[in-house]
Amino acid sequence: MTGALILINGASSAGKSTLAHALRDALPVPFLHFSLDFFMFGDTVLPRTTQGTVREWQAIRPQVFSGFTACLPALLAAGNSLVVDYIIETPAMWQEFRTCLTGFDVFLVGLHCPVEELERRELARGDRRLGDARRDALTVHTFTRYDLALSCADPLDDTVQRVIQAWENRREGTSRAFPDSSPPMSIL
Repeated sequence: MTGALILINGASSAGKSTLAHALRDALPVPFLHFSLDFFMFGDTVLPRTTQGTVREWQAIRPQVFSGFTACLPALLAAGNSLVVDYIIETPAMWQEFRTCLTGFDVFLVGLHCPVEELERRELARGDRRLGDARRDALTVHTFTRYDLALSCADPLDDTVQRVIQAWENRREGTSRAFPDSSPPMSIL
């Protein structure tokens, strides 16, 4: 039996990780939270300078992103259900996700947030490059449909319940975001 995937897409600082943590703990069946942030903001995966910045980031970025995406089918095929928060930056990235995840039970959530609020959060966090949230906000929601669209302005508990209810009421193996998806693959 393969796992299911709830994929949360949105701009930097929209609240994706906060929502993913809350969902992981509230979903009625076990889900793992898996995020590129584990690579980016942990100090054990990526090579770092003595000042703590990622060494040669522009050179290794494409492989890190592709490797992260390639991990998802392996985790799902092993029977893990996942809540993944991610910034799908380009149509090419979206196509890579679609290609890797075709045949899996994918539920795509779009977390929308006004640019002004994203910038306020980005500044308050202090661990993000200023301007990334604005850049993301202009693109991340422009090239795909969602199974569920949410607002960062809604209370977290209400948002979690909306996701759980929508996920439970979905027809397994179908997705608005993956309109040509087939039923989940079985593992022998």
